[in-house]
Amino acid sequence: NTRIEHLWVEVGTQFARPWRAFFTRLERLHGLNHDSPHHLWLLHQLFLRDINTDCHDFQLEWNLHPLKGGQNKGQSPADIRFISETEHGVREDQPGVHPTVLEEFYGVEEDCDREWRDVDEFIADDQADDVGHAAIEVPTHTSPFSPEIEYVFFNALEDLKTQAVIPDGYGLAPEELNGAPYPSRESIHLGRGGKKISIILPLEVWWPRAVLWAQGLDLMTRILVEIDS
Repeated sequence: NTRIEHLWVEVGTQFARPWRAFFTRLERLHGLNHDSPHHLWLLHQLFLRDINTDCHDFQLEWNLHPLKGGQNKGQSPADIRFISETEHGVREDQPGVHPTVLEEFYGVEEDCDREWRDVDEFIADDQADDVGHAAIEVPTHTSPFSPEIEYVFFNALEDLKTQAVIPDGYGLAPEELNGAPYPSRESIHLGRGGKKISIILPLEVWWPRAVLWAQGLDLMTRILVEIDS
């Protein structure tokens, strides 16, 4: 538990909390409705690739950080994997699975009937007693457009991005800011009802994303109005 809690704190501080703060800002200032399946679809289309990139970058950095204790002290996860593959080889039938995981969950003599099952099933069974809550329901996110209209939407959005259009009504246009600088911090609560913390959102990263959200939301809204009229 201590290790996973440490990892989760690192995930939060390195990239998850800034994204959460950004989405909080979109809802507070820029028209995001978290109950709308169409708004959630738009979030996926605009930002999921960036979030996955941040996840991947964090994974690469984490795998290079030295461990502090145990028999592998001073070695990084990447070091441990390299040494293990050098000493034991790579299992071609289970690519990407660490040898210690295979040793624990695969080919156990006293439980031979487990061998035909997948390793991920073994791990899930082994961890089942540690899960004390029901799975969280994933909110619905659906496209408001047909495939043909989606094509039109994304082409039009590229034009808006190229022209650097900032639509009115989303708290981003110069007259809406009234000369005030765009905020570089956003407050969020830790956990459910936890203490409030201030998250730095550098303008060079998050301002373009806020503008992109406004462009996408305004365009989606206008197209839907035309369809309904």
